[in-house]
Amino acid sequence: MASSNEKKIYENMESLEEWAFAGLSQKEMAEMLGMAYSTFRDLRKKIPALSALLKNSADFLKAEQKKEVEKVEVSLLNRCLGYNADIKKHMKVKKPMLGTGGEVLTDANGKVITEEVLEEVTEQQHVPADVGAIKFYLLNKAKDKWKENPDRLELEKKRVANDTKRTKLAEQAASGGSVSGKTIEEILEEAESGGADAEV
Repeated sequence: MASSNEKKIYENMESLEEWAFAGLSQKEMAEMLGMAYSTFRDLRKKIPALSALLKNSADFLKAEQKKEVEKVEVSLLNRCLGYNADIKKHMKVKKPMLGTGGEVLTDANGKVITEEVLEEVTEQQHVPADVGAIKFYLLNKAKDKWKENPDRLELEKKRVANDTKRTKLAEQAASGGSVSGKTIEEILEEAESGGADAEV
């Protein structure tokens, strides 16, 4: 005899299918049915229809995600290379005025009477390549050739060490402490150039 939780599964199979294909997690589905997640997992093993439903929805969602990733990759490549896009704009255009019978209206001198109307036009515009997108693409797709500068970290460490040394020397000089008989300006200049090796 089926348990009350098993009955819930069978009675709500249609809803479960909707939830699964909408991307709800199994934990969320268990909550929607008012049962513990562990119970839902156990029933998934017992009820082949539930197991098949969950597998089909997972395969579908994976395929959809793959399509989305492919679209984003194409979009990223376009941003790297630049592309032409159709841009819709509204422009003021002078058009001949028409009478009730569809005839073109003219003034007393026979000159066509015109009116300004807003018209939607499609204009092709070039969207230039984006440097940020190019960098991101190359750092991910051609890592060996385009990896970040390996010396950068070492240079950053030296800069921080020099800044620290410069600050300490300046504090010592400002507090009246002797620093090899040099002025604050000389100490700072020496520290800036990276040559301040004096003990602090």
